[in-house]
Amino acid sequence: MDNMIVVVIALCMVLIVSIGLSVWYKRKTKKIQEELNLFKKEKEYYSEAIMVLSESYSVVFANQSAKVLFSLDENYNKIVNNKPIELKIDTAEPKDFFEVLKNESERKEDTFHLQNVLLVINGKMKQVNIYVDKSAWNVDKKITCVIDMQAVTPTEAKSIQKEGGIDFFTNLPSQFSALSDINTSVIESQKKSEVFSLFLLGIDNFKDLQITMGLGVSNQLIKKIASYFENHTIENTRVYRMDCDKFLLILDKDTDKSTVRTIAKKLILDMKDFYKDDGTVRLTTSVGIVMYPEDGENASKLIDHVYIALAQAQKESETNIGFFETEYKSIHKDEIKMNDEILKGLKNHEFFLYYQPVFNLKTEEMIGAEALIRWNHPTLGLITADKFLDIAKKTGLIVNIGEYAFREAIMQRKQWNQQGVKSFKITINLSLKEMQVDTFISKLQTLFEDHKVNPKDFNLDITEASAMFNIDKTIMDFKLFKDLGVSLSIDNFGASYSSLKHLQLLPLSTVKIDRSLIFDLETNLDHQITVKALIGLIHGFGFEVTAEGVETSKELVLLGEYGCDNAQGYLYSKPLSAVDFGELLN
Repeated sequence: MDNMIVVVIALCMVLIVSIGLSVWYKRKTKKIQEELNLFKKEKEYYSEAIMVLSESYSVVFANQSAKVLFSLDENYNKIVNNKPIELKIDTAEPKDFFEVLKNESERKEDTFHLQNVLLVINGKMKQVNIYVDKSAWNVDKKITCVIDMQAVTPTEAKSIQKEGGIDFFTNLPSQFSALSDINTSVIESQKKSEVFSLFLLGIDNFKDLQITMGLGVSNQLIKKIASYFENHTIENTRVYRMDCDKFLLILDKDTDKSTVRTIAKKLILDMKDFYKDDGTVRLTTSVGIVMYPEDGENASKLIDHVYIALAQAQKESETNIGFFETEYKSIHKDEIKMNDEILKGLKNHEFFLYYQPVFNLKTEEMIGAEALIRWNHPTLGLITADKFLDIAKKTGLIVNIGEYAFREAIMQRKQWNQQGVKSFKITINLSLKEMQVDTFISKLQTLFEDHKVNPKDFNLDITEASAMFNIDKTIMDFKLFKDLGVSLSIDNFGASYSSLKHLQLLPLSTVKIDRSLIFDLETNLDHQITVKALIGLIHGFGFEVTAEGVETSKELVLLGEYGCDNAQGYLYSKPLSAVDFGELLN
C-alpha cells in the first residue's frame, strides 16, 4: 500500500513538471517567434543579405537583399532556373554556397566569420564578409547568416576557369589581366611616345623553401607578400600575381634605368624588412626588369623577357636585380637546346661512367672508386659533368641522369662480378632532387634485385650542403638507405657550414674533405690546421676520412701525418673509362 502511494505521488510530480515545461516551451517559442517576426521586419530592408537557415540549411527567412541575391520567391524557395551561387574560400574550388557554409559551420561550434571570401555568381565574383550566428535563433538549431557586401566592388571574370581576371588565392589581378593591361599600356605608350617598365619579383629558392618548410608556410608567405602590395601603394604602379611565387608590377611612369633600379632595390629591401617571423625563414627576393619598347613590342615578348631577366638576377646578380639583355635570350636558347640534347643523349646511351680509384693511405690498396658521369656528345666529343649538370638541375633532368648512372654502375658491377674482379665500393653521387623522389629507394632496390648485385658494394655520396638542407628528411632517408645495405658518405665537407650535432646523427661510414682545403695544403698553414682538426673531429664521430683532389706527394704525406684514412685524386689516377679501369684492376 505504501509503495502504491509513492508511485502515485511520483507520477503526479512528473505530470506537473511536464505541464510546466510544456507551458514554458510554448511561451519561449512564442517569444522567439515574436522576436523573429520583429527581426524580419527590422532587417527586411537592410543592405546586407540576411538569412535564417534551418538545421538542413533551407531558408526559413530572407530579407530583400538576400532574396535578390539568391533569387528567392516570397516563400524563400529558389526560383526555377535561377543563377547559381557559389562560395570560394582561400584556394579551394568554388562550390555551392549552402554546401560550403554547412561544412564550415560543422567545423565550428559557435559564432564565426568568413572574411574576404568570394561569392561567384554567373561568372561574376564579389568579395564579401560573412557573419554566422549559431546562437541567436537556436530553435531547432537554426542559424543566422549575414552577408556584408557594402563597399565591395564586383570584379568581372569573363570566365572563371579560362580567363580568371582575379587570382583567387591572393585577390590580386591575375596574369590574364596582366597580359591585357600590358597590351593596353603598349598602345597608350605608342600614342604618347613614352616608356614603361615591368618588374617581375620572385622569391629566391622558393621550391627548396616549399620542400623544407611545407606547403602551409609557403602559402602564407605568398599571402603576406600579396597583403604587402595591397597595403603599400607604389605610385604609378599596378601589381599582378603571376605563377607560383612571382608578382608582376607595371610601372607606368616614364623613367630611366637608374630610377627603375632604385625602385627595384627599395622593393627588395622592403620585402626583406616586411617579412620577419620566428627566424625559420629568411626571405630574399630578386627582381627582373624589362623596358618598353626596347625589350619587346608586345605583352607576350615583354613577359617572356622579364622571366629571363629574373632567372639571371637569381642566378648571377650580386644585387638581386637583373635587366634583360639580348645575350640572355641567346643563353636561354642554348640552355633549351642543351636540355633537348640531354634527353636525346639519355635515349641514345651517349652517357658513360668513368671511375676514379680511392686508396687506403696505410695499406696503399685500392678500396673503392667514385663513378663520374661523362657525355660522349655526337658533335662536341667528351663532355665533363660540370658542363651539363647545372642545366640538368634547373630542368629536373638531374633525376633522369641519376637513374641512368645508377643503372650503368650496377650493370658494370655485375659484369665485373662475372669476370671475377674483386669486390670494392663504387661511390655514386646522389643529388638533392633525387632524394626528393618518393620512389627512388624502391627503384634502387629493384635494380639491385634484378641484376643480382649486392648493395654492400655501393656507397652513396651526397654533398654537405644538400644533406643539411632538410636535415630531418635526410636522417630518415639515410636510415632507409642504410637498411637497404648501401653505405653513405658526406661529400665536400668543410666547403659550407653544417651543424656538428646534425652530422653525428647521420648513419655515415665516411666523410670526404673538400678539395678546396687540399689543393694548397702544402703552403696554406690555415688549411693545414683546419684539415688536421677536421680529421680528428670526424674520427671522434666514428667515421672514416677521405681526402679529395690529392695531386702531390707532399699533400699525401701531410694527410698521412694527420691520420687521414683514404685519398683520391690525380696523384693516383685520373678518372678512367670502365675498360681502362678494368685493366687497372687486373
